[in-house]
Amino acid sequence: MMTKRIPAFERLMIFSAFISFGLLFYRCVFTLSFHYTYFLWNLLIAYVSYIMSKQLIRCKEINVKAILLVSGWLLFFPACMYLFTDILHMHKTDHFPVIYDAFLYLSFAWNALLPALMSLKKVEAFLRRHLSVFFVKVSILFFIFLSSYSICLVRFLHLKDWDIITNTKRFLHVSANNILNPTDHIHSWLSIISLMLLLDVIYVGFKKLYFMKQINTSILFK
Repeated sequence: MMTKRIPAFERLMIFSAFISFGLLFYRCVFTLSFHYTYFLWNLLIAYVSYIMSKQLIRCKEINVKAILLVSGWLLFFPACMYLFTDILHMHKTDHFPVIYDAFLYLSFAWNALLPALMSLKKVEAFLRRHLSVFFVKVSILFFIFLSSYSICLVRFLHLKDWDIITNTKRFLHVSANNILNPTDHIHSWLSIISLMLLLDVIYVGFKKLYFMKQINTSILFK
């Protein structure tokens, strides 16, 4: 009986994730500290968004299931990018080499970014079936903006993505204050715009690389 082969991109994600697990395991054993094990939870969230996008791409039309999948994906998607900003708050701990911790941060950030970018591409592919090119581009930019905005709310105001559901009143109050009084939150808005542009550039570069794979010119995905 033939088994279905795991896609090349998913093999890359698994291989890369094992490298991060090895780095984290070595640090935990050497320092007898579990300080950075929260990386595993954040990485799991990144895979949840990827799985949702895989289910979405199988939907033939925009129905209730598709809307729920997009909504769930959008709730988890910013958490994938959040690890990308974790290195900004890295500090020396446990008398362990800071260069090792930096590599550990970057490793997990990379492994969260991979499924995030691919999930965004799958969502874009789904939208292209049902919307015009203009509305697809606007939607993708809007998703990236929402993710950047969510990340900055978590970074600067210590909110969580699930506060949209569990603490809606506070989330709306904070959001309204940021939007209605932008001059009072210049630092936050500059961070949001900068992160949005950075993520957009990374995503465009990722799509270019993926296109190279489609024409078999990239050894990375063979």
